[in-house]
Amino acid sequence: RLQVAIKAATASITRGDLQAKAVSIDALVANYLAAPVISGKIRADTVISGGTVISGIDVDLKRDGDWTGFAGGATVKGIPARAAGRVKVANGTTTIELASGQATVQGIKAAIAQASSVSIANGTTTLDRLVLNLGGGTATVTGKVGTALDINATLARVPMSLANSFSPGLDAAGSISGTVKVTGAPANPAIAFNLDAAGVQTSQTRGAGVGAVSVSSSGTFGANKLTFNANVSDGAGLGVKGGGSVTTAGTPALVLDFNGVVPFGLLSQKLAAQGLSLSGTANVNVQVRGPATSPVIGGSVSTSGARLVDARSGLAVNDLAADVSIAGGVARINRLTGTLSTRGSLSASGTVGINPAQGFPDALSIKLVDGRYTDGRVVTANLGGDLTIKGPLTSAPVIAGTVNLAKTVITVPDKLPGSLAALDVKHKNAPGAVKAQDKALRPPTTSGKGGGSGLALDVTVNAPNQIFIQGRGVDAELGGSLKLTGPASSPQAVGTFTLQRGRLSILGKRLTFTEGTVGFSGSLVPYLNLTATTTTTGATVTIVVSGEATNPKFTFSSVPALPEDEVLAQLIFGRSMSNLSPLQIAQLAEAAGQLGDLQRRQIRHR
Repeated sequence: RLQVAIKAATASITRGDLQAKAVSIDALVANYLAAPVISGKIRADTVISGGTVISGIDVDLKRDGDWTGFAGGATVKGIPARAAGRVKVANGTTTIELASGQATVQGIKAAIAQASSVSIANGTTTLDRLVLNLGGGTATVTGKVGTALDINATLARVPMSLANSFSPGLDAAGSISGTVKVTGAPANPAIAFNLDAAGVQTSQTRGAGVGAVSVSSSGTFGANKLTFNANVSDGAGLGVKGGGSVTTAGTPALVLDFNGVVPFGLLSQKLAAQGLSLSGTANVNVQVRGPATSPVIGGSVSTSGARLVDARSGLAVNDLAADVSIAGGVARINRLTGTLSTRGSLSASGTVGINPAQGFPDALSIKLVDGRYTDGRVVTANLGGDLTIKGPLTSAPVIAGTVNLAKTVITVPDKLPGSLAALDVKHKNAPGAVKAQDKALRPPTTSGKGGGSGLALDVTVNAPNQIFIQGRGVDAELGGSLKLTGPASSPQAVGTFTLQRGRLSILGKRLTFTEGTVGFSGSLVPYLNLTATTTTTGATVTIVVSGEATNPKFTFSSVPALPEDEVLAQLIFGRSMSNLSPLQIAQLAEAAGQLGDLQRRQIRHR
């Protein structure tokens, strides 16, 4: 057998499109004409062939019978790689047995998981079960690469986080398993796939409040066209299936159809930040057509039996039902109905633009019939009305229209015992959604710089009568109107209800209110200003009930002027304090307690 020894070193060499720098070769080649076997070392700083750059070449070769053992590494197109194994050339076939190897692509390490072989003959490379370890998952590749491709790859739990190195900010999680088959010409391959992904999440889905989902998909790609079917589920009610095609030549063109069930729980994070919660599911049927840069979306969305709760007010809308059609960039609400938890029903119709760049402009009409509202403290109202919502939903939509009040009761609460203190309750280790809701429910702080964006009000509230004030002896009816303006998170109320009739009862004495108003000058808490006047044997007594309805002040005056306790004695018993019996003084103190602590303390100190 012929053999040749090669010793060469050069700083630079160029031949055609091949360039090499700092090359050194020290090798012994045996049987080089028939089946060469090599031992020695090969080093090179860089080798450039066409557009391929190989640097840091460092390979040790060792003769092993008819085989040449190799161990070493290089960086190919910026990808560092190392491998060890042996190679044999015989009868026109090159056989490579890989014992180990690894490469790092943009921080992603791929390693040979088990020994495998590659053979090259007649321009065709054959892979015999090449198993790669990819971030804890595996990819097993078999098949042939030549003038035609016939490659089969099996993926097992390949982590989707590998994609994060190629797409900063994606923050993908989950894993992929399945099969991929590649056939056809290398310049125009045909790909068929059947993949299952589990625990899928990205930064975008997390931002939308979507949890981990499972995706199964099968399809083909060839001739610049992707065709697929897919199913998406999350184990918590989400179930969407569909598919279609995407043409990738030029501007991608979409032909997609999806349908299924989407739980409103996917919106919980965003709604909680606004103090809202929505339960139930939506049936979705969506079609997407046209270029990816400006797709045309059509379809329908429907729901029934859903429930919306506003934690700020305690209001809930039950049995929500809706039918929405989508066409021409607009979602048209054909029907939306629901019942209020406190009583009454609402219905709505209108349109919402679905272009995010335009802020989802809307034009909605809402009708409220026989509704009931209570703030749980002071106000209980029966109401109906017609409202509109107009403007971009993501910036500053405006609720406008008229609300008509029927029977409305403003309760003057009994005073809480002075010994009661506010409880300081803290929620430790609260979940993120709870923290977001708590922040949303706290009263907004003002900095004097004006309000920001958000839902705004421009609503007129009419109540010609049946505005009743009751409590602490007050029983009055008023009527009037007010205007609600400003952001819905901190609305401003301006207007006045005027006294129509009323009286004040104290220890069996009934006094008629001669004048009075209930006003609003910004706060939603009514401000009372009621006056009652009567004549006793010793004085003309005037009682004024004024202040916020949550804690009004009772003021007594008389002509001639007397101390408040004397005025109260003249009012109740028609005589001065000095002429009252102990029992009458006790009764007077009790009456004062009904009205406020100041008068009771004055009476008891006498």
